[in-house]
Amino acid sequence: MRLPLLSVVALVGCVVGCNKSPEGGTTPNAPGGFKLDLPVSAMKDIKQGETAIYDASIDRDSGFKRDVSLSATAPDKVSVKLSKDTIKASEDTKFTITVSPAKDAPLGEHVIKVTGKAEGGNPTAGEFKVKVIEHK
Repeated sequence: MRLPLLSVVALVGCVVGCNKSPEGGTTPNAPGGFKLDLPVSAMKDIKQGETAIYDASIDRDSGFKRDVSLSATAPDKVSVKLSKDTIKASEDTKFTITVSPAKDAPLGEHVIKVTGKAEGGNPTAGEFKVKVIEHK
């Protein structure tokens, strides 16, 4: 009876606490792949005209030994900048995402999309939300 309960608890914990993209970088001729590990879905409030920094990383399979190019998109009047454009196969997999809404950015929830692509492999993308609030 305990084993099924523990399995359900572990599954629920990962669904609630994980924000990983589908696997990317896979090809028929290359082993492994990677996933984007983006900020957990708990939304942060960011005031208009201010900046928030989020931690992120890529999660490589053990056989995956290729560079990963990163890009990000955000809605109008919300700037997004990645600390790295490429994560080399030999580098640490961590990077940061800086989000800066303009002083006149629309209030409310906005989706930030991050894409990772390994040369010759399938891309993967993930997203997270931020909430722009009024700067008083």
